[in-house]
Amino acid sequence: MKRIRVVLAAHGEAESAGFRENFQVSRRTLAHAAEVMRLPAPLRLVICTLGGLRKRWKGGRGSPHNENSRRQAAALQSVLDEQGGAEYRVEAAFASSPPLFEQHLALPDGFDHQVVVSMIPTDSRLSCGLICHALCSAPGQDRTQNSVVARMWDDPDLIAIHREHVAAHFPSTPPVSPCCLVLVLHGTVVRDRNGDPPGFHAGVDEKDRYGEALKEALMAVPDRPWQRVELAYLNHGVGGQWSSPTLDELMKRLAEEGVRSVVAYPCEHLVDGGETTGLPDVLAASAVPETHCLPCLNDQLEFMRYLAERVRAAAGRQDRCDPCPLSAEAQ
Repeated sequence: MKRIRVVLAAHGEAESAGFRENFQVSRRTLAHAAEVMRLPAPLRLVICTLGGLRKRWKGGRGSPHNENSRRQAAALQSVLDEQGGAEYRVEAAFASSPPLFEQHLALPDGFDHQVVVSMIPTDSRLSCGLICHALCSAPGQDRTQNSVVARMWDDPDLIAIHREHVAAHFPSTPPVSPCCLVLVLHGTVVRDRNGDPPGFHAGVDEKDRYGEALKEALMAVPDRPWQRVELAYLNHGVGGQWSSPTLDELMKRLAEEGVRSVVAYPCEHLVDGGETTGLPDVLAASAVPETHCLPCLNDQLEFMRYLAERVRAAAGRQDRCDPCPLSAEAQ
């Protein structure tokens, strides 16, 4: 029987409020960003230090992102085992926290193939691109033994799962009208410091198409309790001009327009983590009278079945974004 290793490649976050762990996660994240945008080392040091101190002073628990990712891996393992056809081993690995997937991509002895799943649904140099560049730079990698699952942003099957998930988790007591459903995405650099398009694959078009497809699908829901759907972005604000509007900017505008309730759905975060667990406080601090936040897909069964189908299909083909460094390697 064919043996296939599956790696769920997620961003990775600090699992505690400790200074050292948060500093290291920020350091790795900014080091990746510095490969494609101007982020001087002193600036990165200041950002990492202040971020680590802020988490330490606030105390409390760390992010649930990594643990939720491990639960996704266990849930996907169960679905793949149930479907059969091959022997699978599913693991979670991360870009910015241990275990680092860039150090985790050597195919173990006894396995025939490896499928790496990008757990950020919009392709860019800093999402699936991190996986492909790691595969390109790893010594002795046999490209024919590795597949990358990406291009979720233009997959109607994932859009349908999001639509059903929103409908199933929407507040049982209808929010006051008028209600706006806000789709929260992670922003990206749309202009560099000189006002020019970013000099790397920033995923701008992918985010636009993903967000617009979700808006269209959710506005087509019959008897929906929301009257409109809007997009908002969570930004880091380094390296240039980022996506707009930010969540704060949109909430201010909605309040001024008389919207009385907002339900936010972090549609680009496939698992709950530090950014999504903080959303209720961000929403509550706005001038909109009533706010709610929906959970991410996490280990929801239909999402796990979707990933299982993508994994099974990927073992026989490459699923690359455009441009992709692996495509250049293959030429």
